[in-house]
Amino acid sequence: MLSCKSWSTERFGVHSQRLRRPDVRKGSAFPAALCANNGEAAPRRSVRGAASQSENRKRSERQSLSAHRGGKAARVLCIGLLLTAHCSLLTGCRRDMQDQPKALAYRENSFYKDGTGSRPLVEGTVPRGYLRQEREFFTGKKSAAPSATPQTQTVAPQSTSTNATALYPDDVEAIPMTITKADLDRGQERYNIYCSACHGMTGYGDGIVARRGFNKPSPANYHQDRLRQAPAGHFFDVMTNGWGAMPSYASQIPVEDRWRIIAYLRALQLSQQGQGR
Repeated sequence: MLSCKSWSTERFGVHSQRLRRPDVRKGSAFPAALCANNGEAAPRRSVRGAASQSENRKRSERQSLSAHRGGKAARVLCIGLLLTAHCSLLTGCRRDMQDQPKALAYRENSFYKDGTGSRPLVEGTVPRGYLRQEREFFTGKKSAAPSATPQTQTVAPQSTSTNATALYPDDVEAIPMTITKADLDRGQERYNIYCSACHGMTGYGDGIVARRGFNKPSPANYHQDRLRQAPAGHFFDVMTNGWGAMPSYASQIPVEDRWRIIAYLRALQLSQQGQGR
């Protein structure tokens, strides 16, 4: 049996050898290999070393994942650039409608002899809605009249009032449409809007415009014999083409409303007949 001193010396030598091993000097308290001299089993690796290796493994996994993602993004970017270049080539080879050769209205064009892009209308062309085959209704002129030109603006004296029909031989005598009570009401409304300012509410030519000084020449008095006997087409022609200082109202009063105003004028003349003023 060994003495206590020899046993202590032997244990001290074993520990000294373990401390001098490389893995122990590096900080590991549990060498991986078995001790050659005494056959001791090697202890497990330290928790600190295992954690360090786990962190390194996770870091390498993140780096590989980042590299994979970066490579994928680079491939997507490359494909997008190639598609963009391909589309640019395709658009460069086509022609837009705004750039194609075409004739523009009222622009110079060397394709035609006259040098203009606007072509003259074919003879006899009628705009849509302007065929107007009913001459009496749309012009106020008789069908047998040679033309629908405006009347000569000559005012006959009062003494020749019986020849009013002779002054306007091309104008229709009667209104070429059926007049109802609603048409008379509409004619009165249009008359009050467009005519009463000069001719007055009762047709004596004493409207507010004339009373304020615009009376040279003065507006026509509808109750004079010449206009009482004038055909209906005369009033239609005046509203369509103007007369004297009166401008044309064709753009403001439709054809049907002109005839309705004339119907109201006839009613107004009848209402004032025998009431000289």
